[in-house]
This record gives sequence, C-alpha cells and structure tokens, in this order.
Amino acid sequence: MARCCLITCNNKIECEDYNLCVIHLKDLNSGNIPSTIQIKSSEDTTHLIEIPRKSTEFSDIENKFLGDWVKPNTQGLRVEAIFSIILPKSIVNNYKSYRSTVESRGKFKSQGLEEGNERILYHGTDHDCAIICDALKKLCKSSNCAGCGILMNSFKLDKAGINKQGRSFQRLGQGIYFTPHSSKAHFYGHGGAKPLPTEAGRTCRMMFMTKVVLGNTWQPDRVSQNCRSPPAGHDSTWGRVGKCPHGGAVLNYEEYAVYRNDACLPSKYIAYSYTSTNE
Repeated sequence: MARCCLITCNNKIECEDYNLCVIHLKDLNSGNIPSTIQIKSSEDTTHLIEIPRKSTEFSDIENKFLGDWVKPNTQGLRVEAIFSIILPKSIVNNYKSYRSTVESRGKFKSQGLEEGNERILYHGTDHDCAIICDALKKLCKSSNCAGCGILMNSFKLDKAGINKQGRSFQRLGQGIYFTPHSSKAHFYGHGGAKPLPTEAGRTCRMMFMTKVVLGNTWQPDRVSQNCRSPPAGHDSTWGRVGKCPHGGAVLNYEEYAVYRNDACLPSKYIAYSYTSTNE
C-alpha cells in the first residue's frame, strides 16, 4: 500500500517484501534497523514498526480494516495503532519460494490475479499481551500467547486450533484459518480482549492482516474436520457462504484454510478498540 519507506524517511521503497528503502534495507541486513519493538525467538528477531497515524499507509489499512467489518457485531469500532511486521528472512524467503511454486503451477498472474493467487486476509487469535495497552510497548513472549508465537515464528500448523476458548471444531479440517472479513476474525480473538487504559469503557484487541497463498482453491459442500490437505491439484480450502453445514448452521461469512506453514505470512499487526460487542 505504501510507496515510501516504513522508517518515515520518505525515501523510495527498494524492497517491497519489507517496504524499506536502500538505506534501511542495509540496516535490516546488519541487524541495526530502528524498529519500534523487537521480539526475539531462539534463532532470529522480528521487528515491529509502528505506522504513523497521519501517513497514507495508515489511512489505507484503516479504511480496508473498517470496510471489511461487514458483520454488525460491535459498537464504537476504532483503530488504535498499526504495526508493520518484519519477520526473519528465512521465513519470508520460504513464503516467497512457496508462492513462486504455486504460481508456476497455476499461472494465476495470467488470469489477472496476484502471484500464487495471493490474498490479504485476517486472522484473529488469543493474546496474553496487548502492546497498545502497555506504555512500554512490551511483548510478553509467553508460551500461552498465540500472538507472540506468530510474531516470532509466523503461523505453525501444530499450533492451529489451540485457543483458550475451548473450541476444537474446525469446519475445513486441520489447517490455519483466515477470512476476508475483519469482523469474522474478531470472534477468534476475544481471549485477548483487554481494557483500553487511556479511555474508560473501551476494550482493545489485536488482529493480524496476513498474506496468504490460496493457489487453486477446493470448494467443499460439507464439513471436513479430519482434512489435513485439500484434494490433489488444490492448494487451499475455501469455505463458501451457505455451505459446509454443521448441525443446522452453514457458513454465514466465508473463510479459507491452508495446510502449510509457508503458505501464509503475517504482514500487519492491528490494535483496535470498541465500546461493546455481541459476537
């Protein structure tokens, strides 16, 4: 979305994978990038860079996030902060390699789609920490914090479906789930809801905006809880509105599942607040 470097230097972007100019791309390579927040895994470091509220990039992402909130399940919705996520190069390169492989099979760009049929989708999850609510902007790195796990290591299949809310039902099988609707992703993050300390009566949550390689999507008509991959010739599963009934309930809002860690890459970390919700 943005055409200028994330580090607010107004230089032209050199690398769109990181939205950095030549100077700050060198800083990233040397480990000296001036990030807002750093979170280290056992092997590498993820950088979070807060996007200035007055920037075009902030406005573009905010408008998309609010426009994708199609279910009337909250009141007083407001974006509090947006962070760009710069994951370790190994994770980014694995994603790019998989995207290229899917593109070579499906030729999606020739169909007017993004490479590998890449989409920008949302993922809601539990958080032990909420950086917008912490004056020091600390991340907890707790083993119970799904948000920190994703920030350190991207998405992991062996963590998919694990949450604090006691839900084990997975309509599209044992995959990593995403949706084009921020309002649907909101439901999966209420384990991380926290009071907004700067304004009484508001609650804050975090959500991921993610690049997802969908490739050739399988479109099942029924629930496939035991599915661990789509049928041969497909790269992801698309849960369509009105399909995949469970009991008497069909899907009211679409969702997607992928079954590989390298099929998805978190790109933005969005802090938002609201005055009430009726998920």
